[in-house]
Amino acid sequence: MGNTGEDAVKRSTQTMGNTIVAILLGGTIGLVALLLLTLLTAALVWSGALPPSGILLTGFAGVCAFFGGRIAVQKGRGPAMPLGGGVGSLLCAVLLVICFSTTGVDGLHGQFLGILLMLLAGGCLAGLLGKHAHKSKKKKR
Repeated sequence: MGNTGEDAVKRSTQTMGNTIVAILLGGTIGLVALLLLTLLTAALVWSGALPPSGILLTGFAGVCAFFGGRIAVQKGRGPAMPLGGGVGSLLCAVLLVICFSTTGVDGLHGQFLGILLMLLAGGCLAGLLGKHAHKSKKKKR
């Protein structure tokens, strides 16, 4: 017989580690997707194919956070809402660090705050949708 207290701590530590890894994985994938879509948008605006409007970038931010949040929800253990919200919060934190390191407080304007809110909303929406139930396979007799 094993010590149940040690087993509970071990399970809790494994679950927490899995949750953190899932959030980091979803955040990394969401950030890479956001940077690629931002680069694509900048190239299209520079070439004149798109007007210089920020609504497209704000929408891309929400989609990337949702995509990263869905990956975290599917890969992680535990409740879905903290996983999706964690991805949105991680992306917000990364963009805030980038903004403060490059422009300081001057970079915080209405459109940037809208992008941050879309990141949070996309991640939380991924958490609200939850995990997909797996179909159980029937046993062959």
